[in-house]
Amino acid sequence: MFDSSAQIVLGNIPPGVKPTEFYISQVHDKRTNKEPIAKLLVTSHTNKMISQQTDLQGGPATAINRYLNRNLPKNQSLTAVTMGIEDLHVRETALSNGNISGKVTLKASFGLPKNYGVAPLVTTQYAVNYVRSPTLSPQIEGYLRTLLKSSLTYFNNWMNENADTDPRLAKSVKFTLSDYSEKTEGDTIYYSPKRKLRWDDFQSRNISSNKYQALVMPGIGYIQDAKIINGVVHVHIAVKAYLPKSAAWSRSTGRDAYTLNHEQRHFDIVKIIAEQFKEKVKNADLQPDTYDAFLNMQYLDTMRDAHAMQKAYDKETSHGLNRVAQASWDEKIDKLLGLTR
Repeated sequence: MFDSSAQIVLGNIPPGVKPTEFYISQVHDKRTNKEPIAKLLVTSHTNKMISQQTDLQGGPATAINRYLNRNLPKNQSLTAVTMGIEDLHVRETALSNGNISGKVTLKASFGLPKNYGVAPLVTTQYAVNYVRSPTLSPQIEGYLRTLLKSSLTYFNNWMNENADTDPRLAKSVKFTLSDYSEKTEGDTIYYSPKRKLRWDDFQSRNISSNKYQALVMPGIGYIQDAKIINGVVHVHIAVKAYLPKSAAWSRSTGRDAYTLNHEQRHFDIVKIIAEQFKEKVKNADLQPDTYDAFLNMQYLDTMRDAHAMQKAYDKETSHGLNRVAQASWDEKIDKLLGLTR
């Protein structure tokens, strides 16, 4: 006979794992069924085999958290990791020879604590099978420590292999920015101060009903490339200020230098806004798991800024008909481009 109602206490025996990339900051009980972990077979006073429940002292999360705090190195300068107990149970069945077969199962998850919850990394699952005599107590505490060791060993090895290459584990992010260009010009013109618009760039035939002499529809975009090097996300962004020739239209008459300058200024405006986008990114203090959202948000803001400036430019110059306003905008745009007049 043994007392199966006594709670299970994990002994202070180190699991033999020495993390070099992480520490366990917290243990959470994520089981859907929070009942006691063990259902053990015992012999009743009437000599019948019955099932009794028992649990870890304080519950799985409290007991395992206490055990790890006491027995697993906790260097808080390393990456904080949350351990989740997804499943933990002990089940026994009676064998035909009178012995008892048991199985201890532990499913654990490891993730990064975030302000929105936990970002998952790895899930492990291990089990121990045993056979015992009805007169002997099951060594549940020892089996649980064995399973914890297996889970921690696997995760420790995984962290050692992935700490410098997995973007989820990156410690910082660095940006480099450039202007996108193509060696051979095709349909699209990518902005360059040395490459001004020419009338032969105006190749659209789809806006012939427009009441103005010419029209261009330049745009802003970027190409993003990220690499993980020694735990740092290196992000290169090539920013595009561009104008498809198929998005540039003009009448066959009235192609003079003044009108061409007005359209060139529309192209200059997207360059100005593109440079502002680059400055926002360059000066941002971002984390590896938030920079993508930041880029998306800034890009949307950039598109709105470009639309607003283009609209103000056409409104104030009356689409180039107001020559005094046009001269004022020419000066303003040159100043924003860093040009002297």
